[in-house]
Amino acid sequence: MEENSSYYTVLDALPDHVFVFSETGIYVDVFGGDENATGFDCKPFIGKTLHDIAPADMAEMFLSFISQALAENATQKVKYKFADEEMIDLPAEVPHPQEIWFEGIIKPLPMVYKNQRTVLWVAKNVTQQHVLEEKLKTLSEIDELTQIPNRRTISLSLKAAINEYHQFDRSFSLIMFDIDNFKRVNDTLGHPIGDEVIQHVANIAKSELRSSDSIGRLGGEEFLIILRDSDIDNAWRVGEKIRQKIQQQACSFDNYDVHVTVSLGITTVLPEDTHLRNILSRADMAMYYSKAHGRNQAIRYSAEVERADSERTKYDWLIPKTHSN
Repeated sequence: MEENSSYYTVLDALPDHVFVFSETGIYVDVFGGDENATGFDCKPFIGKTLHDIAPADMAEMFLSFISQALAENATQKVKYKFADEEMIDLPAEVPHPQEIWFEGIIKPLPMVYKNQRTVLWVAKNVTQQHVLEEKLKTLSEIDELTQIPNRRTISLSLKAAINEYHQFDRSFSLIMFDIDNFKRVNDTLGHPIGDEVIQHVANIAKSELRSSDSIGRLGGEEFLIILRDSDIDNAWRVGEKIRQKIQQQACSFDNYDVHVTVSLGITTVLPEDTHLRNILSRADMAMYYSKAHGRNQAIRYSAEVERADSERTKYDWLIPKTHSN
C-alpha cells in the first residue's frame, strides 16, 4: 500500500497533465499538471466523460484522436487549444484565460477499463511556444511597415492562384501599382513621412478589396493585388476606384497634407501562365506604360503595351536571345 502511495505521489508531481482515457472518452485517471499553468485540478474529472467536460465539437475531436491512436496502435502527436468560448467548465474561482495551447501525446495502453481499451494522454502547455512561433511566422510573412503580406507571401498567393486556375478553372486578375514620384516625398519630407504615405496608400487599397482578394507589398512603394474570380475589365474598375480614392484622400499631417497618385498595370491570367514570371511581366509592362504616358491612370495590358515595352527594351546592354528549332 505504501509502495502504491509513493507511485501516486511521483505521478502527481509530473509537470504535465497525464490522463488515462477509455475508448469512449471516460476519464479513467488523472495525474500531474503542476507546471501546466491552468490553475485548476483535473482530478474531479475522473469517472466523467469528455462530453461532460468539454464542448461537443471539442469532445468529438478528442475522441477522434483517441480512436486513431487505438486503430493504428501507434502514438499520436496532436496540437489543440482551449479558446475562451471553448474553455472547459472551470471552477468559479479560477480566472478564465483567453487561449491555452496544448501538445498532446496519445499512446495506446495494454490496459482495459470496463471492457474498453484505453490510452495514455500526456498534455503539455505550449502556449508560450505557440505565441513565439506565431510571432516568428508573422515576421516572415507580413510587411512590418504596412501590416500586409510581404513580397514572399504575395508571391506564394499568386502561385496558388495560378495552380487553382489550371486545376479548377478559377480565373483571376492582377493589379500592380506604385506611387508616382515617390522619391520627391522622401527627398523633401524625409523617410518617416514617406513611410506614413506608404501606409496610407496601402490602407486605402486594402479597403477596396474583398476578403477573397489579396494585396502585398513588393518592396519600396510598389504593391501587387490578386483579384480572384475577376476578369480584366472588373479588375480595371477596381483599380480605378483605388486610383481615384488615393488621389482624393490626402495623407494628413499636423502642418500639411501630402497628395500622391498611383499608376496601375492590370492583366488577367492566361492558359500559358504556368509561372509567376509571365503574368507579373505583363502587369509590370502595363504599369510602366501608365507611368510613361502621364501617370495617375490604370492601364490594361494589351498589344500596344507589348509594342511599347519592346521599344523600351532596345538597349545595347539588353540583348534578346534567338532560339533556333
